[in-house]
Amino acid sequence: MTKQHAYLIDSSIYIYRGWHIVPANRLDNDGQLVNALHGYADMLLELLEQEQPTHTACAFDKRMTNCWRREIDPRYKAHRPETPPGLRSQFAACQELTELAGLANFVSNRYEADDAIGTLSRNLRKHDINCTIITADKDLTQLVREGDVWWDFAHNRRLDEKGILKLWGVYPAQIADLLALCGDKADNIEGVPGIGEKTAARVLTKYGNIETVLNNIDAISEMKFRGATRTKNLIKMHQDKVRLAKQLTIIKNDPSLPSDPSALLPNSYNEEQLELFFEHNKLENISRWHAILQSLSPD
Repeated sequence: MTKQHAYLIDSSIYIYRGWHIVPANRLDNDGQLVNALHGYADMLLELLEQEQPTHTACAFDKRMTNCWRREIDPRYKAHRPETPPGLRSQFAACQELTELAGLANFVSNRYEADDAIGTLSRNLRKHDINCTIITADKDLTQLVREGDVWWDFAHNRRLDEKGILKLWGVYPAQIADLLALCGDKADNIEGVPGIGEKTAARVLTKYGNIETVLNNIDAISEMKFRGATRTKNLIKMHQDKVRLAKQLTIIKNDPSLPSDPSALLPNSYNEEQLELFFEHNKLENISRWHAILQSLSPD
């Protein structure tokens, strides 16, 4: 019997990608922009056709107002511009498409898509189900364990445990610690000014995690690499920043999400409603959608 495998999709990234790469002349029957929806729909169809997953979940981000990370540090992602109105309205349409297709989807006012994917992957691991995480976000590499894959679908770049170790110099379980040390500009997490990824990886290879690093700061100067004393001084000076950053780079569990893998099985879909949705939004490939959804449907 083939081992089960789940596909967890960081949907918001592919909605943004659709916004940027699909021409802004795609309009629905009401004259509203649907270019991001078209891009997301194309990605989702290609993935379903290519992989024919038994278990699927799509995770969406909402506005950051009530995010738990903002409670810890209001600067978290505060540098990002407001979502353009023409794009904001398309997030709901993308989630509606996912629901009409009978695919599990999750969105929260408090937890980000990263947290949803992290929660689901940990729950699935308890049932001996591995995951492929569809994303371009390096933060999610921390979730990969033996048998899992991090997959940047748009660029067909796949990383397993060994690939992540080769790329970053640390194991997946150390990625949150790495980002806490060197920072993450994409999320406005400062880390230790002056320490890059390679130096952070050297320190973590020696000490394993942030907690042990901070308990052995003075010993860092004895490590055999150029700039070890400077690195020790920088971490000592900015250790409070490191502690704060680690709280932000970890991926938390969302207790509201289902723990049973059956929640990620495809549901039956309504052909008529899907066709009306496609007609209104001027989406293409409805016959291909019917074919793949019928093959995935439990009925």
